[in-house]
Amino acid sequence: MERGKLKEPYIAIMKDGMLSYGGSQEWWKRKMMSGYGCGVVAATDILLYLDLHKEYCKGREFQEEEKGSGFLDVEVYQKCAETMCKKYFPIIPCLGIPGWLLAIEINRYFIKNRISLRATFGVRSRNMANRIKAMLAHDIPVILAIGPNFPLPVRKHKVSFYEKIEEGYEKIAEAAAHFVVITGFEGQWLRISSWGREYYINFYEYQNYIKKYSCPFISNICYIKKKK
Repeated sequence: MERGKLKEPYIAIMKDGMLSYGGSQEWWKRKMMSGYGCGVVAATDILLYLDLHKEYCKGREFQEEEKGSGFLDVEVYQKCAETMCKKYFPIIPCLGIPGWLLAIEINRYFIKNRISLRATFGVRSRNMANRIKAMLAHDIPVILAIGPNFPLPVRKHKVSFYEKIEEGYEKIAEAAAHFVVITGFEGQWLRISSWGREYYINFYEYQNYIKKYSCPFISNICYIKKKK
């Protein structure tokens, strides 16, 4: 794959004297949000990014005094995310929010704010790389769903998260049943935001996870493009 990335700095939140790389559901004490709020965080982040950097993507839910230049205090960010959760992205107990519902609610946000974009959840495996590249080329972050194991969610297979080091990439975490946001790619590596930090996912490992342990109906991307 070719190299690609967002044109503007990604959303950053000031917490405990440090800037994050995107939001994190772990900042909430409320168990429903901390345990199942990754979809809310991913959607809030990309809609904030679009609102900040595209004139035709302004949403009435985000106040100008709150957004600043994309660097938010954690209290302000949590207020934004709570608003989006209440109005658009309800958390289903013990489940979170499925990808198809996330796309429906993003479309409802677009329609309400007269934004000429359309979201769909799921693309064909052979088209996924090109769809990711197309969104990043249009400066749109990409929500990536790492679905649970299927058909047996109790199985423990996960997708590895890596940190970029001088010698290459080092595995430091893993996840399943989780939403992240793609902000760029370098060769076979997807740069992502998750838990307020920057990680990398190997694109081919992700596709292999879908084939062996999950399925495209729950592990896929939210594809956003301009309406025709």
